Amino acid sequence: MKYVRVEPLQDPYGYHLDPQNYLQVLPRLSIVLPPGAAAFAAHPEHYDFRAARCVKDLELSKATLVDDQGEIALEFSLTPNEWKHESGLRIRYSDVQSFRVDTQEPDGMLPRLGALQLDEVLPHPSGMSHEISFTCGSVLVVAADLAATWG
Repeated sequence: MKYVRVEPLQDPYGYHLDPQNYLQVLPRLSIVLPPGAAAFAAHPEHYDFRAARCVKDLELSKATLVDDQGEIALEFSLTPNEWKHESGLRIRYSDVQSFRVDTQEPDGMLPRLGALQLDEVLPHPSGMSHEISFTCGSVLVVAADLAATWG
């Protein structure tokens, strides 16, 4: 990610998460982001770790590819022992140009993404890019725009 910091701590289950650099440039980025991406990234609860609409700690539960429409839908569900989210999140990407998933194999386990840590939406010549960092991997989508729905 370019502005958001997601850095592992010495503890294998801890991360230093810092969206402040991104939040400082987000007002300028929002002007050039597609409308759905700008609304999603700039939502006041998006980076508030205690808020119900913060993406932190969700898990990717389903990815649906609709090739003939150039659309991808990602569904995020609540993690076990969830205490802050009221519902899951669905993000639908239109006119997808690129979709990449990278996973890591922690200590002999099967590859997985784990819990969502933070994300970053940036302008891109195709519209926008959305990078999502998890405890054990990442997802990167380049598309014309996105539509995010909670619930």
